[in-house]
Amino acid sequence: MSTLQQLGLLLIGSALVSNILLTRFIALCSFFGISNSMETSWGMSLAVLFVMVMASSVTWVAYYFLLVPLGVGEFLYIPAFILVIAALVQFVEMYLKKSSPTLYRAMGIYLPLITTNCAVLAAATESVKPGFFKMNMPFDFSFLQAVVYTAGVALGYGFALLCFTAIRERLDVAPVPKWLKGTPMSFICAGLLSLGYIGLGSLFGL
Repeated sequence: MSTLQQLGLLLIGSALVSNILLTRFIALCSFFGISNSMETSWGMSLAVLFVMVMASSVTWVAYYFLLVPLGVGEFLYIPAFILVIAALVQFVEMYLKKSSPTLYRAMGIYLPLITTNCAVLAAATESVKPGFFKMNMPFDFSFLQAVVYTAGVALGYGFALLCFTAIRERLDVAPVPKWLKGTPMSFICAGLLSLGYIGLGSLFGL
């Protein structure tokens, strides 16, 4: 298998086969909390894409060139990764507050919550210490593979979030029985979406 094919499969596998929201059920708080508006979902998706790729890139370098040589990689990698993620989220927050106050207000509490978004931390740790997102692919990612893998996770997160937001907006005007409107219908739709994603299991042998 060529390097390009391997990177392509890694991107598809991390975005669809092992979708972090609908097959691994990580970061569901933001999935349900922010999917009531397409504008905020786009903002959240782009913010997560930026933070996730940057965080994984920095943490991969920090893990292999700082923590491992110092012999503390096994003990300090999670606190170190949280520190990096928190710094990047602060940067995104300050940028949005200055450049797009409307989007900043619309995202509300969910923007600083990216700091504690388990999806970002999960992607960063899986890039260096895989264990949860098992796919039929060799791990021990190189830097490039780690970036592609994380970009796939972030794109999968954004795609699932936007699909779910579009469904919720349609449900607002659909003739849904009163006792199913709101949260119950959202959970039912999320379950059906999840079944669809689980059906992609073993796609391309992943």
